[in-house]
Amino acid sequence: MQRTETIDKNQLFELIEYILSDSKTEFYESYSEMEKEIVRINSLSEFQDYFDNGITNGKVHFGFGIYNPESKGKFFTSKIKLNPKYCDGKTFRYRIDGWAIIFVQFDLKNGENQIECNVSVNSKKRAENWKSTNPEFGNPELWEWKNVESRARKIINRLKKTTHNNV
Repeated sequence: MQRTETIDKNQLFELIEYILSDSKTEFYESYSEMEKEIVRINSLSEFQDYFDNGITNGKVHFGFGIYNPESKGKFFTSKIKLNPKYCDGKTFRYRIDGWAIIFVQFDLKNGENQIECNVSVNSKKRAENWKSTNPEFGNPELWEWKNVESRARKIINRLKKTTHNNV
């Protein structure tokens, strides 16, 4: 399940506010900066600071993952080895992993005025098909797929509503 829309900064903040309005939602960077821990965002103001700081530092791609403990499953952080030769001497970074993490990616196409927003999540069938490739993710049956799909649909519908309100 996935959806891509083009939004502006205000619409982005509306979407993040909606995502974080569920007190059980855990919202993380999908990948950490090199040699730093994964950042968890707990509020809209934290996200705004993170986003603005990223833009100030030249960042144009932002990736996040949403996990809700009611979805159960195996959610974890992996350490990724980097080749210091290609990464300014840095040797590792972290990423979040799990079959049913809802991923939200933002790519700045024209600064803050044109942001490509993509929301995606695996399906139960896709996870089943790939479980032998990623055994560290555990059994896909551990996830409450109805909960995951419901939450992903709500976020996607909010994204669509946000963009269509301004047309």
